[in-house]
Amino acid sequence: MNLIDTGRGVVVFNVFPVRPENQEALVETIRSAGDASAIPGLLSMNLLRSEDGTHVINHMCWESREAFERAAASSPEIAATRDRVGPLLDGPGPYRYEIVPVGP
Repeated sequence: MNLIDTGRGVVVFNVFPVRPENQEALVETIRSAGDASAIPGLLSMNLLRSEDGTHVINHMCWESREAFERAAASSPEIAATRDRVGPLLDGPGPYRYEIVPVGP
């Protein structure tokens, strides 16, 4: 997971490693988790799947770091989705990344 402060909120990238035969199941598990617009503080969510079938990225924009942390800690929908996603992963995940500045 990577949190990027955009000045108006937080962007979260959850990168999930997955076997190609489980990629679509992982996407559908996240897509069917419920109405994302009903989660307080979540502004948008997009899923990206790698063309080789080995990763899924959940890209979310939140109102604030606090809104993200509150939802991650207390949302029953998020907890249930985490439980269903775990068995589909191929290794530890989601991976965490550090932001490396580029340019001057």
